[in-house]
Amino acid sequence: MATWFAYEYCTDIAATRKFYGELVGLDLIWDEPEDIAFRHDCVQLSFRFVDSLERPMGWAFQPGWGHGQLPNAPTTEQVRSISIALPPVAFGSAVTRLKAAGVPALRPEPFWVGYWSFVVQDPDGQTVELTDPESPQELSLDDGPAAGR
Repeated sequence: MATWFAYEYCTDIAATRKFYGELVGLDLIWDEPEDIAFRHDCVQLSFRFVDSLERPMGWAFQPGWGHGQLPNAPTTEQVRSISIALPPVAFGSAVTRLKAAGVPALRPEPFWVGYWSFVVQDPDGQTVELTDPESPQELSLDDGPAAGR
């Protein structure tokens, strides 16, 4: 199996560990004072500590939003973003944890854009879209992706 690597930067290792590990639910595979990494399927997502980053002022552009799939799409910036596809139960669990932690979210509940999407910002303001590409649109929020089913 091939492994893909993504290298990012963060200004707070502890906050990044909590966000991507505890809240999103990625597997922590490397944890050093100035570097941290997570694995999700065949992708390794690594972060290197830096003293400062230019923080986005809003949400990153996501292709589906600008093509009519997201009514009242927000104004977006041309900045980096991350999209993480999760199985239905993991998606629902992550949504529940992120909401309970008060993480900034684009919308209060997951929404349908051809798949279930829940968009949040990581501790450095980077847009992170969590997706459930498996659950059908017909599921309600009570028994669907936000409920972990």
